[in-house]
Amino acid sequence: MLLATFTAAVMASLSTLHFYWALGGQWGIRSAVPQLLERPEFRPSALLTSLVGCVLMGLALLALLLNSPEGIRWIRYPGYLVSAGMLLRAIGDFRYVGFFKKVYNSPFALRDTRYFSPLILILSCCFFILSWRVA
Repeated sequence: MLLATFTAAVMASLSTLHFYWALGGQWGIRSAVPQLLERPEFRPSALLTSLVGCVLMGLALLALLLNSPEGIRWIRYPGYLVSAGMLLRAIGDFRYVGFFKKVYNSPFALRDTRYFSPLILILSCCFFILSWRVA
């Protein structure tokens, strides 16, 4: 129960942060997008940022469902898929994100190495464990 609560709380917090950005909030935005030569690699729209917020909130719900006493057995498959996707994100694209990125000299890259990628790896393990316990 504690693992599911932790995972859901982290995902819900990240979702809230994305909704804050979608509504025009600026706190932390400079470190949220990969940069090259101090310019963002892309500028996500408010709609896309809101969509990411919705997906993250859905993942918070998934974490709670994986711990459901009802034992919805098929729910483990999306859990494994999320775990694999997060593992791939933690490994990275070998350019701007993940443990094996090549660009290390931007605010995003520094935080990605110290915080984002390790957190995503931890969340990947959480979703794997939660999914495995359903089986």
